[in-house]
Amino acid sequence: MTFQELLDKFNGFVKKKGFVSKEPIGLISRAFPNEFNVSAGHDYALEIFKAPKPIEFPISYSLIDTCFRRIDMEHVGYSNRHLSLFNIALFACSAIKEKMGSCINELISIYTEFLWEILGFPKEKLMFTVFDGGQVLDFYLKREKSLFESLIKSGVPNTNILPLKGRRNFFLAQNTECSGPTCEIYFDRGEKAGNSRFIEIGSINFYKYLFNNKDKNLNLSVNQIFVCAIGIERTLMVLQNKSTIFDIDIIAPLVDILNKNFTLFESIIFSNSIKRIIDGIRSAVFILSEGIKPDSSSRGRILRKIIKNIKNQMKYLHLLTLDPLKDIEKEVIEIYSDFYPKLKQNRVNLDKMLNFKGI
Repeated sequence: MTFQELLDKFNGFVKKKGFVSKEPIGLISRAFPNEFNVSAGHDYALEIFKAPKPIEFPISYSLIDTCFRRIDMEHVGYSNRHLSLFNIALFACSAIKEKMGSCINELISIYTEFLWEILGFPKEKLMFTVFDGGQVLDFYLKREKSLFESLIKSGVPNTNILPLKGRRNFFLAQNTECSGPTCEIYFDRGEKAGNSRFIEIGSINFYKYLFNNKDKNLNLSVNQIFVCAIGIERTLMVLQNKSTIFDIDIIAPLVDILNKNFTLFESIIFSNSIKRIIDGIRSAVFILSEGIKPDSSSRGRILRKIIKNIKNQMKYLHLLTLDPLKDIEKEVIEIYSDFYPKLKQNRVNLDKMLNFKGI
């Protein structure tokens, strides 16, 4: 299954299920003013979650969004599954807390149908970790029974549900004041995969509690949201049976361009540096299309770091010309511009940024 085929399958499926399609937020999110969008659809969720009055009717929506996490930059090249810029597809339902039980049942059923029937993942290969209660701040919270019971009801084998106590399956977003139990979905690649056996391909987030940063309180929110998501690139890594995320159909062509400058031996022993350059160029091209400049602003400093990393890896690999980087930039725009139109509309030549004297 290709990148475009996965997008088409997701969009066709959620349309059939009656979800309202939302416009992507993109990398510039109101929810994360000092960085780039780290979590798909967060703006829409917060608008409902923090509404002063209870919503009258359940709201169901879907979207595919682009995210960037600077914390993942350090893992790129050393991990077979990390990218700093990636895409997430999600669908969600929001309702007042008294009606969330039926929403959770319905969404879990739809989610497992998508994973098993549309994407074709074998039921026995998917593992679900769930919040089993435990200490969160000064509170002891109980197991999230509704999530556990809905997974069982939808047909997930009991042996494939792993209850985890404590913070491991509980998100606490202090900057956005939302928090709640999570469920992470892993694909089992078998014993031969060694340390890469379990790949996280999706997650479920239950926006349930309002977190008060002043007094460190957790309070049940009047309006709650249940979100089911998949990571596009990691899902493709599994569906295409690739050993690394850099081998999938939308990233491998970029690696091939850079590898033309090296022997087979060099491309293997310096693969980490090559991947870090590819990851940096992808991220920089997207960020530049948003009008961000490598200045002293919080987002500008992140862009400066990306560009500096690219230049350092180029020096290390003794890449004396920007020509291969220009070719990679052109290929990124070609691959993604239908999905992210700003890449063509607001194109900024990366080589100008790489020659920026202040970096």
